[in-house]
Amino acid sequence: MEVKSAVRLINQLVYKPGWTLEAEDNTNRFEGTVKVKFIFPAFQSERELAEEGYPSHIEGSWAEFRIVVADCDDAELYRRVLEKIMTVELHEAREFLRVPPTFWAPFHPHRVDGMKRWGDGEGDLSYGIA
Repeated sequence: MEVKSAVRLINQLVYKPGWTLEAEDNTNRFEGTVKVKFIFPAFQSERELAEEGYPSHIEGSWAEFRIVVADCDDAELYRRVLEKIMTVELHEAREFLRVPPTFWAPFHPHRVDGMKRWGDGEGDLSYGIA
């Protein structure tokens, strides 16, 4: 698929309320790639907020990924985009799953022990959350 076509197709996608996908040409850095920014609603995930149901919204949360599109048809492009969405969703799920009464997060992706328990020893340190 041409990069220009991939950018157009990604930019018209719709996901959950509050989510925005912004694709742009990334061929100046990597041949046949696009850079996709996923902007999504998020909440502060501190332990002390868990019992209250995480009431504090964070503005401007995002993650950014490169996707190779040169070898894609439209269905494969959408699959690759959805795979990145699932990466964001998994990160958030690991962060928010809490065990009462201490509200421990066994798989917290920002904690070394949580990364190890998940089998993610290297972590997702390049994850683009702001």
